[in-house]
Amino acid sequence: MCIIKPKAIIFDFDGTLVNSESIYTKSLIETAGRMNVLKDVDFESMAGMQTNDIWNILKNKGYYVPDNFFSETEKYFHKLLETDLNVFDGVMETLERFKDLDMVIASNSNINYVKKYSDIKGISKYIKGYSCFNDKLKAKPEPDLFLYAFELLKEYNNNLKKDDVIIFEDSLAGIEASQKSGIKSIAITNSYNEEELIEKGAYIVVDKINDVFNYIES
Repeated sequence: MCIIKPKAIIFDFDGTLVNSESIYTKSLIETAGRMNVLKDVDFESMAGMQTNDIWNILKNKGYYVPDNFFSETEKYFHKLLETDLNVFDGVMETLERFKDLDMVIASNSNINYVKKYSDIKGISKYIKGYSCFNDKLKAKPEPDLFLYAFELLKEYNNNLKKDDVIIFEDSLAGIEASQKSGIKSIAITNSYNEEELIEKGAYIVVDKINDVFNYIES
C-alpha cells in the first residue's frame, strides 16, 4: 500500500469537492436535446474539460455547434447550481482533518464562480488561495494551474517540495495535468473508473475522498 505524509494539499473543485461536474454534463446533454444537436456526443467522456477544449473537440470531429450552444448551456448550468449543487460525502470531514495544513484550490473554472460556491458550501474557510483558469494560466490537462497552486503554497512554506504536496482530482485531464506538474495525485472515482484513472497516472485511487486517511502515515 502507498503511504503518504502530505504537508500541503491542492484540491480540484468541480467533481472533486462538489458535484458540479455532473451538473455541467447534464446541462450539456439537456441543451443539446432542446436545440436538437449533438445528440450522439458522449459528453460524459469530457468530464473535467474546459469549455474551449470541448468546443475544439466537437469542431475537429466535424460537428455543427450553434453559436449560442455553450452560452445556453451556461445559463441552464447556473440555474441548476442553485438547487442541485452539493458537497460530496466526506469532503467536510477531509477538510477538517487537514485543517492544520495549507490548502489551495486549482480549477479549470472561473475564479469568481469557484470562490462564490466555496463560500456558499462552507469550503472557503479552509482554503488559502485559488489557482483558476485565466488568460495567463492554461487549463488542465496542461500543468499551469497546479504549478501556480504550488507557488501559492510556497508563500506559506518556502521550503516546500513537490513531494510534500498531494493533489486531489477526479478527471482524466486533471490527472494528466498533475503528472505534467510533477506532483502526485489522489484520484476519486466521482467521474471516471479506477482503471481509467490508474492508466492516466493517478498515484492512489479512492471511491470517497475521506478514504485517503487509509493511506496517511500516522
